[in-house]
Amino acid sequence: MTDGVRPAMADAAALTRAQLRARARAPQHRVNRKALGHLMQTIDILAIAIISTAGAFAISGGAVTQVPAGELLPLAAFAALTPALLLMFKLYRVDPRGIVVYRVLTAFIAAGLSGAAIIALAHLTAPRTVDLVASFAITATAAVTILHIIYAGFIEHWAKAGRLARNVVLVGATPNARKLIAANKGSGTVNVVGIFDDRKARSPSQLAGTPYLGDTDDLFKWGTLPDVDRIILTVTPKAQDRVRILLGKLRALPQPVCLLLDLDHFDPDTTSLEDVVGVQAARMSGFEERVGHMIAKRLQDLVFASLMFMGLLPLMLIIGIAVRLESPGPAIFRQKREGFNGRMITVYKFRSMRHSPDRQTQTVRQVEFDDPRVTRLGGFLRRTSLDELPQLWNVLGGEMSLVGPRPHAPGMRTGGTETSKLVAEYAHRHRVKPGITGWAQVNGSRGPLHSPEAARERIQWDVDYIARADFWFDLMIMLRTLPALLGDKLNIR
Repeated sequence: MTDGVRPAMADAAALTRAQLRARARAPQHRVNRKALGHLMQTIDILAIAIISTAGAFAISGGAVTQVPAGELLPLAAFAALTPALLLMFKLYRVDPRGIVVYRVLTAFIAAGLSGAAIIALAHLTAPRTVDLVASFAITATAAVTILHIIYAGFIEHWAKAGRLARNVVLVGATPNARKLIAANKGSGTVNVVGIFDDRKARSPSQLAGTPYLGDTDDLFKWGTLPDVDRIILTVTPKAQDRVRILLGKLRALPQPVCLLLDLDHFDPDTTSLEDVVGVQAARMSGFEERVGHMIAKRLQDLVFASLMFMGLLPLMLIIGIAVRLESPGPAIFRQKREGFNGRMITVYKFRSMRHSPDRQTQTVRQVEFDDPRVTRLGGFLRRTSLDELPQLWNVLGGEMSLVGPRPHAPGMRTGGTETSKLVAEYAHRHRVKPGITGWAQVNGSRGPLHSPEAARERIQWDVDYIARADFWFDLMIMLRTLPALLGDKLNIR
């Protein structure tokens, strides 16, 4: 082969790879199916409670407290029985493959059974109100059915738009990977964005129509990685050495990593990738998704952040004016930080340093003692953490939480080395939203990191928080934040 041919082939291969990367874009703005199911259940419970209350007022003529309890018992039974039947019939499991008519008919049957049961109960407890209870049962059944028609419409629309599909990448261009892609074809439950494999020489440019995007090093540098929900290792567990090496690398990713256990006994025509992953995959890395906690945490953020933002707004206006008067430049400093799944977010702070228009494009340099870049007012704002107050806006926007690991700037260094390369578990901190305060901060790990030991200690606090996080733990951290800051005179902030 001539020397002129080799460069041409290399250029063609590079062009092909670039084209494949351009096509490998994970769908964004997706809907969390578990959260959607919880939301539908919550709406049903509230709607049924309101309908039952209205029925009680109608049957009692507005004098609810003056009628015998037996007359209202059927309505209370409907409020309790209907949500239970809807849950038992699995109507809060959001399946993109589900048939709309079947979902609506199932909801009608569940509500109808509950209605029939309360009519029978009315014959026993209050015979004179049977006709009224029957009218209520028909109306309530119709209302519940209409609600589920609306749910089914949204589910079908989002399924067609691909917003209900989980984004996954496969590691290993193996026969198992080919089987999985075939199993997933047309299901709408999982979107296989691409394949990565360390054995480049054996990897095709495509596998069953899915592009090969490089090795695991390429996966770590892949710009679409923040939009991926799960990493699936398709290498057979029998190849123990290879599996151990790949898992060692993949555990550093913020996404959960699953190892497929057995693909010898499944039919691609009747089994989807989601079925296989859910039944035959072992979670090797990452935390189980806790939708209830996610919803409670978001509500906690919205309520507390709204109250704090409104209450502190006059103080923030005064600080903003003082920053502008002290030195030239904007009052608010914007900087790119790493958020959930490593996605870049813009974090807001009061400017505490002298204005430098190109600071965001420079290598991140941490603040030092008596740093000449820090203004006099900026030093006070940093010592009291008042410079962080604009991040309440990040919390309200959903990019941050009140409590979580502090967001780091990309490429942040500790002792001349990128912090992410000092700690194997560094990426684990991206499995939750970053926070204004956190478990590490209330335990004294605040400000810049100047040694590998300090970096490892903070990451350990962050990982410990992720494992323990719940509503009351977050509330305790918030209550400890102010005393911890006021009593801290040693850390540079």
